[in-house]
Order: sequence, then structure tokens, then C-alpha cells
Amino acid sequence: MKGRIFKVFMLCLLLLVAKGETAAAKQTPTTVQSEHRFHTIQKGETLYGLTRLYQVKAEDICAANPGLSAENFKVGTVILIPAASAMEAEKKDTVEIEKEEPKGLAGSGCREMHEVKRKETLYSIAQNYGVTLEELLKANPETWKEGFKLKKKMVLCIPYHKEKKELKEEPTNEELFNRARKSTQGLKTIRVGVILPFKEKTAIAARTLDYYRGLLMAVDSLKRTGVSFEIYTFDAGKTKADLDEVLQRPIIPLLDIIFGPVDVTQIKAVSELSKKHKIPMIVPFSSKSDEVHSNPYFFVLNAPDSVQYQEVAMLFGSLFSKNNFLLIETGRPMEPVIPYLKKNFDSLRYAKLPISEKTLLSRLDPDKENVIMLTSADQKSLNILMPVLRNVIHSHPELKVKLFGYPEWQLYVSGLLEDYYAVDTYIFSPFYLNYSSHGYRLFSNEFYKNFHSEMLQVTPRVAIYGFDCGIYFLKGLEHYGRNFDKQNVYTRPLQNKFMMERETTWGGLTNHQMQLIHYMPSHQIEIIEKK
Repeated sequence: MKGRIFKVFMLCLLLLVAKGETAAAKQTPTTVQSEHRFHTIQKGETLYGLTRLYQVKAEDICAANPGLSAENFKVGTVILIPAASAMEAEKKDTVEIEKEEPKGLAGSGCREMHEVKRKETLYSIAQNYGVTLEELLKANPETWKEGFKLKKKMVLCIPYHKEKKELKEEPTNEELFNRARKSTQGLKTIRVGVILPFKEKTAIAARTLDYYRGLLMAVDSLKRTGVSFEIYTFDAGKTKADLDEVLQRPIIPLLDIIFGPVDVTQIKAVSELSKKHKIPMIVPFSSKSDEVHSNPYFFVLNAPDSVQYQEVAMLFGSLFSKNNFLLIETGRPMEPVIPYLKKNFDSLRYAKLPISEKTLLSRLDPDKENVIMLTSADQKSLNILMPVLRNVIHSHPELKVKLFGYPEWQLYVSGLLEDYYAVDTYIFSPFYLNYSSHGYRLFSNEFYKNFHSEMLQVTPRVAIYGFDCGIYFLKGLEHYGRNFDKQNVYTRPLQNKFMMERETTWGGLTNHQMQLIHYMPSHQIEIIEKK
């Protein structure tokens, strides 16, 4: 008898608690759900589970995390959970229906209570009572909590069924992502916005002009394939007022893509507009903006040094980690990439410039391949090392020696090409231009024909950079629309290749392209990229 009284007491208590939680939920829309939150994916979690836990739609989670997919939905991944505003209309509809529903047991809205039995699941319970899984979850708010587990003898509120719906198993991540992310059609007319400093008499203005000219040549090239373009060009000026005047133009929100600007403060202002109107924004020169961490439509082409050095270290380690690494100090400040590379080696030796053939030989390992690197990229240090290194290799052909160098060394090719071949040289760089190629000669002639001037003689060639950018991004828009960042856009660049990767699931993309230019003793040039 006492046991039955206790059970009745507990049942009433649970009903009152359920009623209190329901009332609290109705009274308070919860400030937590009105703000963005971060969630670290735990073992066993699914996209569907997160929609129930945070009461947001799968479409909203995907929109807030453009870089998230069924493939990278993994334990430890941090994602952004958006505000639950998209659910407000559904909540209001639910409240109206509930007013017309029978009050149920003790006014709780529960048709009856169910004590969980062994091996039962939420789905099986919902099916047994003829209610939907969503109705059962809404009637039992404790099931929303992170880490909730259904246990034997747990008491659940069984709600009234509102309408007949076919009960289905929980959808998979693949199914939800496919529903949430519908592929967009390609664009046949592309509105291109260019916001760059043209009128200033500065070196950067001269570069941006060459970049713009290369971009126009890419547009002209793609026009021949049947794509139409509307080009809107604006001078960014040098003040906030100059840029504000540009951003107030009625055409700006209608653009399909924006190239520029250059100034960091101007980048922030354009990024806000880009994010609001979901316009891809290409930042060709600056690498210092933090907008990449919050704007999913933000593309950084000139990656920060830290990103480039990590890519160099991965390439370097995959090829040379078992070699003997000889680091030759030049007396100049050490290049910041060196610490990234040193981590790859157990066998590490040192020497200093100037260096004799005898000293160099003493630092080389006859039983291993040897990789030699100077601690600075200057040409003077390279000129001191090169004759000594060539003599050692010529006198001791049995030794396996390679020289590893910097992007700046491409500037010295005209005077040191034969030396590069002779000492088996590898140069890391995010770009490479073959000046003897047919493509380069054709582009150079077309550039002069179009603009009656030569390209700026800088490395890399800024005009070709603009051309490669235009082909890559505009071709992406042509084939895939504004969701081209999720597709594999294939182009054959003349100088600059793009390997865009998101830094976070909710942020923008950075160019992680890096390669090794290998000047082989056979007088061939090999380009090595990460796999």
C-alpha cells in the first residue's frame, strides 16, 4: 500500500514539474537561443540531434557553417549554432494549437504517463502511442539536454497527437545535408564589382592597375565561351568617406562578386556588406584582415605567413624528413620559416658562412641524402655558397646533396639557373611562372596589344595574377553560382593556382596553395604539390 502511495506521489510530482517547465518555456523565449553559440561535436552526435538540442533547423545550422558537411561532421569539430529565430513562427503556431488542446492530466497537456521499459527507445514509445517523435520530445524538455540517455523506469509525458504524420527513423547526416544544401545553378550573366585604388600615385596603385587589366583579360577570354558580364569599376579612394560613397551605389547589393579593396579598414567595411548580401569578396593583396574568421563569403588569396610556412613544412617534411638537414647561418636575421622546418628532423647539423669545401664535407652524411639550407634568402649569401657547393658535388659525385631555397630565389634565375640545376635545387613558392612557355608569350603580347604598355616587371607578375584570379573565380560562378566555393573549380593557371580552404566551418577561405619548384640536374623543372 505504501509503495502505491509513493508511486502516485511521484507521478503527481513529475506532472507538476512538467507543467512548470512547459510554462517556463512559454513565458521565456530564452536569451540563450537569441544569440549565436559554439558547439564542439561529441561522440555519437548527429546533425538531427543538434537540431533537437538547440531547437534550430538543419538549414540554419548549414547556413551558419558553410564549411560543414557530412564528411567533416566529426568529433572535435567546432561549429556555430545560430539563433533560433527561424523557429519562432513554428513556436507561435504550436502555442495556438495548445490553447485548443485538452488540458490533460493535472492540466499538464499530457494524455497519459509512460514508465520506460527495458530496450524501449523514444522512437518506439512514440510509435506505440501514435504520436510523432517531435511531439514526444517537445512534451519532455529533459530530452533536449546534452548527453540525455533514456533509462528504464523513467517516466515520460505522452502528449496528444495533433495531426497524422508518417513516423520515420531519424534522418542521417547525409540526408539532412542534402536537403539543407541545394546546389545552385551557374550564372550566364555575371555582375562583377571591382573596388581598388586607381587614382593614387603610389606603387600599390600601379600594381592594382595591372591586376585590374589582367582581370579584364580574363573577362574577355570567358566572353568567348558564351558568358555575359557587367563590369562595375570603382575607385576606392583613400578615406572612409570615399568608400562609403561607393558602397551606397544601388548596384552594389546586386553584384555577384567583388574584387578588392586593398586598405585594411576599407576591407572591413566591404566585408560587412559582403556578409549581409552574401556576395563573394576576393581580397587579392592584403593578408592581415580578421574578417576571414567571421565572413563565410570572404576569400584571402595572399595567405598569412603562418599559413604559408605550415604548408611549406608539410611539403618539406613529406620529402626530406629522413635526410640529413644542414643549416648554414649567414650572419643575417633568420627567416621565420626555419623553425617550422627544423621540427621535421632528428638529424640536424649547423655551419656558418663563409664556408670552406673541407668544412662543408665534414657536415655532410655519406650514408644519407643531405638537404642544405641557408638561414636567409639574400642573393649575396647564395653567391658565397654556390661555388663551394658546386665544387664539392663535382669532386664527390657519390654524395647525395640538395639545396633548399626561398621564393625570392626566383628573382635570381637569370644569373643562377645553371647553378640551380647543378646542385639539385628546390625552391618553395605559392606561385610559379615559366617565362619561356607559349602561354606567357601569348599573354604578354595580348597585354601590350590591349593596353599599349608592358606589364610591370615584378615577381610575381601582377597582371597575370589578376588574369588567373579572374579565370578561377568567374569560371566558378559560371558553373556553380555563388556556391562555387564548395565545388572543384578546375583551371590551368599561368602563374597562380588557388587551393581555397576554410579556417573554420563558419568563416571565410584562405589560399593554402604551396609548391616546390625543383630544378633537376637533368635540366628539367618539376613542380611538386601536396597530395
